[in-house]
Amino acid sequence: MTRHGKNCTAGAVYTYHEKKKDTAASGYGTQSIRLGKDAIKDFDCCCLSLQPCRDPVVTPDGFLYEKQAILEYILHQKTEIAKKMKAYEKQKQVQKSSSQLESKSSERERVELFKTRENSIVSKPINPFTSGRAPPADTVHTEHHVVRARAPALPAPRS
Repeated sequence: MTRHGKNCTAGAVYTYHEKKKDTAASGYGTQSIRLGKDAIKDFDCCCLSLQPCRDPVVTPDGFLYEKQAILEYILHQKTEIAKKMKAYEKQKQVQKSSSQLESKSSERERVELFKTRENSIVSKPINPFTSGRAPPADTVHTEHHVVRARAPALPAPRS
């Protein structure tokens, strides 16, 4: 690493000498490093397979492809998309079933909570027409009303 890399590089001055020294040290920036033999494909090679084309196809932008390589690439992408869609549908089903289970369990919890609250309010049913003791002997229970039998009216004693 050059001396410049260790110093503060925020300054506006980066001299030609420092630039040349850094370029030589890193190797980047030279024509031979940037554009090596493996970095440039031949003119008659396919952009996908990097092999010479037997049945070439040219795009409107000027890219050269082999027809067979394009078809293989499209079929490969189609199968990949199908696999991803299948995995997505499976994941969606799992999420749907888990959300249904969660909603059912939360509904059960709400019902159980309601039952416990209601049971804690009244421990046994209370008849509103009685005060907790046995009904009088002269009481007649009908379907909706409690009727007391009246004693016969006796004449008031005369004095």
